Amino acid sequence: MRGMKGLVSGEVGSHQPCPPRRRRRPGGDGSLCMFAPAKINLNLLVGPRRADGFHGVDSLVVRITMFDRLHVRLRDDGRIVFHCRGADCGPDADNLVLRAARALAQSTAVGGAEITLEKRIPPGKGLGGGASDAAAALESLNELWGLGLDGSQLASVAANLGSDVPVFLGPPAARMTGRGERIEPLRVHPFFAVLIVPEFACRTPEVYEAFDHAPEPAAAQLPAELLARPASTWRDRLTNQLAAAAMRTCPALRELHDRARRTVNLPVHITGSGSAMFILCDEADEANAAARKLNKHLPAVSLVVKPNAW
Repeated sequence: MRGMKGLVSGEVGSHQPCPPRRRRRPGGDGSLCMFAPAKINLNLLVGPRRADGFHGVDSLVVRITMFDRLHVRLRDDGRIVFHCRGADCGPDADNLVLRAARALAQSTAVGGAEITLEKRIPPGKGLGGGASDAAAALESLNELWGLGLDGSQLASVAANLGSDVPVFLGPPAARMTGRGERIEPLRVHPFFAVLIVPEFACRTPEVYEAFDHAPEPAAAQLPAELLARPASTWRDRLTNQLAAAAMRTCPALRELHDRARRTVNLPVHITGSGSAMFILCDEADEANAAARKLNKHLPAVSLVVKPNAW
């Protein structure tokens, strides 16, 4: 687990202190620092593949206290320069931050920025780090370039980048429907979550392909008022309709999920298309005790996070 511990802390407690706000200006050079939080899908329902190639989704999404960080400063030569350190960001051409910056520059006929991404949210875990980074890039460049675009205009750019990007431009807890572009605020009772982050990753396209071969039956979303109660009253009712497909494509995920459930005797849920999992708790003591036990018995990093305030 040496590589993973370099990205996520294996210590019990919140992964990072929650910054008081999403953005801050670190100096007098006009630069901007933007925090990009991870997310978990409390409930994830997936429909069949649509004519446009996307799947309809209905998901209850909560941002959590795990963050990437973007440093953005203006350039006067019109170029967009991108750097990444930390987790593997993949080829620059595929990175959602760079794609977001170029899309915004193209749609507004402005440009010129240097963006450095400090990657702490591990990719391939269903935590939405790439989508959150893209949303943070859109917000920061909108401010630095003085574009004055409103939320709906930014969301329009975001929707063309990926289905998960618009939700990171909305409220910290939301119901996400359509292909991900329709966002409604959601009230969720405060909780602590034990986040289980394995070394291995799940490839989202493979998970959706497996889902298409054996789709889940249609289901009703949880009532919104239920989530306003303590998590212990509804944590055993959560479902992720990609979970079975993720376990078929990645047998190690099924094994780790079953071991985690047996170790703490609590409901264990997969977020997104995997491979990260979470356990909801009402109190910090319960979450910390579960994280300690999991770190002792599982080949994965377990840490405690909370819903993010913004």
